[in-house]
Amino acid sequence: MDTREVIRFVKDMKLNDHAILFYDTPESKHTILFNFLSAGLEEGKGALYVCSEEKPEQIRREMAFGLDVKKFEKENALKIYNYDEWYIENGKAESVRILAHATQTYEKFQQISLKGMRGAGEMGCFFEYNHVKELLRYEYALHRVLKIPAEIICAYSIDDIVVAGYKEVIMPLTRAHSLSIFAGPYGFVVHKPENVEDSDIEKLLQIKI
Repeated sequence: MDTREVIRFVKDMKLNDHAILFYDTPESKHTILFNFLSAGLEEGKGALYVCSEEKPEQIRREMAFGLDVKKFEKENALKIYNYDEWYIENGKAESVRILAHATQTYEKFQQISLKGMRGAGEMGCFFEYNHVKELLRYEYALHRVLKIPAEIICAYSIDDIVVAGYKEVIMPLTRAHSLSIFAGPYGFVVHKPENVEDSDIEKLLQIKI
């Protein structure tokens, strides 16, 4: 896919889609996640962004090039959190608590008559703090357990995974999602996880699993 096609794809994601994004550059991540959330806001949905690789102020600054961040935050339609407010609190990562945060945020959006929720999360903190087992529990629970109308993209820096030495979790993480988006040296590719093999990922992301 070229950039315009992948932007159209993420803007049109359907209710309860749970996608994984593997990206090679911050620019690719921004392209996917900001357009995904912007489309939700345009449809009258709430938008959630959980930071990990970048700080909330960095995300606000980058997001502001195409979105009125101050307006949407003032209206409580856009929520931006750091990972230590959401994923890892007091050094602990607990999937039940993280899922509760998502449900509570959706309920707050409902209270101001928003039509649903789109959520995007940067997942690098789980590798940095060695909470990979809990990450896998969370991702599989999110796909099966979360009972709110939402579209979600979980974003993974391929460099973070490789540097941390966790390439073996790439396939399990892929299988935990309903859609896979790869942003690599040759552009963007979207697959259904059941159609993805190790060799596909190695080729798309230029790594050896």
